[in-house]
Amino acid sequence: MRKLVFDFFQLLHLEPLEIRKGVWQVQADDALMKELDGWRAQGRLLQFTFDQKAAEIYGADLICPGSYRLNTILEVIRRQGRLSQAHIPHHYFHEPSIRKKILSSFGTTERAYVVNSSMHYAQYLQYDILVIKRGLQKNESIHTVVVDLSSGRVLKFAFPHHLLQSGGVANHSVRKHRLGLKQAFLKAADHVQEMVATEDQTWAQKASEKLALEEAKLGEFFQGKMDSPEAQGKKQEMKKRLAPLLSLDALRAALLFVPLFQYRLVVVATSGKEQNRTVTYDPVGNWYLQDLDQITSYPPDRTGAHDQDQISSSEPTL
Repeated sequence: MRKLVFDFFQLLHLEPLEIRKGVWQVQADDALMKELDGWRAQGRLLQFTFDQKAAEIYGADLICPGSYRLNTILEVIRRQGRLSQAHIPHHYFHEPSIRKKILSSFGTTERAYVVNSSMHYAQYLQYDILVIKRGLQKNESIHTVVVDLSSGRVLKFAFPHHLLQSGGVANHSVRKHRLGLKQAFLKAADHVQEMVATEDQTWAQKASEKLALEEAKLGEFFQGKMDSPEAQGKKQEMKKRLAPLLSLDALRAALLFVPLFQYRLVVVATSGKEQNRTVTYDPVGNWYLQDLDQITSYPPDRTGAHDQDQISSSEPTL
């Protein structure tokens, strides 16, 4: 629950300040307060705490299961647009540097010349996923995952959100994608589940231990008659109430259009033989795209010697 609240403010580019132990304060503007408390609300310093005693002493909003403030935050999250669009303009990247990078990659055995160039967009899909761990207690958190719809890869580096501008781009400039919304969500969900699996699993262990204890008590009560409809009904109700459960829900998604720089090249070998090649470069992912079935961190003349999984995850070149 704490992570959910702080993730919520982080998505709004707000950073709560702990003004005293267990009490936080954040400057909420008119727009946010109207979303939280209705159209008459005005911007103010919003103080909140997760401790009931602190809420009583300092008059801060109490955030706990079922509390007014938690419910208003959850309602704002649910009301957000389910799918929005944004893009990164090409001019944020230095095209001459990208051109130089590509031409210099051919080394001394070949020379490359640019015949023409064009600019396109790749499609990334960003999901904000609500993760709920239900054990003896309920824990909620929000995870942001970005999936490249051309390759199906989940980005392992921080996406440069500060470069985004609202709105989409012209359809003719968008590269065809391989994944749809459902497939991309499954990729994102698998990634989140892998992350959760590396975290402390005490919540699930304690819930399982509690369930086993209650099932043993149930067995003693029915004295070997666990096959009866009444016993099975109580057992199912107990599992529903106590069994550890991990659930994921896509709160919203954003289609992100990312610049691609495409070059038609003439590559001349030392023997004088010429060959035409097309290179497409994604400066955000810092990788090359030859076609929809191939993606690599190396230019086309060097892909054969490297595993396609060895993709660069370095920061984008601006």
